[in-house]
Amino acid sequence: MLFLFFKKPILSNKRKKALDKFRKEAVKALKELHKSAPDKLSEKIYGLMRRNVETTPIYFYPRRNLRERIIRAGGRVMASVVKGEHVNQITIYQKGTRAFAVKSDFINMPSEHLFEGDKLTIGGIFTLAHEYAHFPKPALSGFAMHYGLSFEQAEELMADILSAKLAVKMGYPKDGVLKHFAGRDIVYGRFPFRKFIKKAVGA
Repeated sequence: MLFLFFKKPILSNKRKKALDKFRKEAVKALKELHKSAPDKLSEKIYGLMRRNVETTPIYFYPRRNLRERIIRAGGRVMASVVKGEHVNQITIYQKGTRAFAVKSDFINMPSEHLFEGDKLTIGGIFTLAHEYAHFPKPALSGFAMHYGLSFEQAEELMADILSAKLAVKMGYPKDGVLKHFAGRDIVYGRFPFRKFIKKAVGA
């Protein structure tokens, strides 16, 4: 399901076909990962990610980044760029004395990051795969505690690992996948992120 904003359509027919092709190939790869999963927990996680690919709507914005900001900390100046986000939110509606909770689940993506002309970019593909890998995961709290990570770090780590596994299963070169994650170590502090990603892609 795809949603378009603005008067001029962001998705041309060729862009839509390219995106549909990617999603179809991603679903196929996730089915294969599910089939070869080493345990029931992994099977469930791949199944949930496949459902995300099949059902999560995408909202496109005509820009290269969703947001940018400058961070100053301890005399250092750093740039923070958001390329995509998976939003899970609950809205409460009041009708008389009754309240109703409505859950929304969608992905925000900058169209000029995902597409170059009518083709998908490699960076955009990895970002979209990462956003598809965000969903409520069983046993995540225990995983975070075991490795000394915050819940948010554990969620990001699982999304990185799942998107890396998906990319390799879809046929992207391992070296290219690892290159995409260069610099992500900063998210995890002293945690050996590089080691985990290499293991995820079988490098």
